[in-house]
Amino acid sequence: MSRNREVASKVTGLCAFPEITAKVVTSIQGLKPEAAKKLFKVSDALWTEVAAMWGNDLKSYTNPKAGLRGLMAYTGEAFKFLNTAELSPEGNLNAQQSLYILSALYGVVSANMHIAPYRLEMQSRLEVTPHRNLYSLWRPVLTQWVNALDAPFVIDACSGEYSKAIDWKNIERPYVHVDFKQLKNDQIKSVSAFSKQARGAFVRWCLENNIKEMSSLTSFQEMGYRMHTFDDNKLVFLRDSQ
Repeated sequence: MSRNREVASKVTGLCAFPEITAKVVTSIQGLKPEAAKKLFKVSDALWTEVAAMWGNDLKSYTNPKAGLRGLMAYTGEAFKFLNTAELSPEGNLNAQQSLYILSALYGVVSANMHIAPYRLEMQSRLEVTPHRNLYSLWRPVLTQWVNALDAPFVIDACSGEYSKAIDWKNIERPYVHVDFKQLKNDQIKSVSAFSKQARGAFVRWCLENNIKEMSSLTSFQEMGYRMHTFDDNKLVFLRDSQ
């Protein structure tokens, strides 16, 4: 594929990497039911619903005519605290211009991109020939995509599972990883549920405050968090949970 087709510096309403997304769908649809259940880690009761998600033709995924809008498509804990439905007009505009969600199916999803409902995690053990897993498939593509972005710096507010989908050592622009930790009984710990909530609140804060400089990130103080450390491209916020 050409660089222009493989790398999308701006993702609009169209699938960013349709040929790769089609390969992922084809690999999933080629699985036998028992292997698919194992991949998705679902019970027999949930399998009917999940199987229906993956039973459509390829164009239903690469070019959904009535798909979900990327900004509204996700409902996990982080997205509840991002609360996109109640963004201000300026926050919504900033989301359309600068917010991207990493996806195991689509690679990257922008605010206005339409996607089909799906269930798939980046760490799912899916082989997409010749790639042994989704990280092998997406890492070179997403690393190149980040390097093609027209942005002064990149904020990585992803969970560890999705952050690993980018080869940060080969990113050619300034970037910062953001993490959130809890202080309890004089010990600093990571609590997954709280970190998810904080990531969503942090992204919302960035959008609503029109953050344009990396140095401004240190002033985040939502949900009781304060900057703890900012070293080696990693910004850590700490909250006292006692």
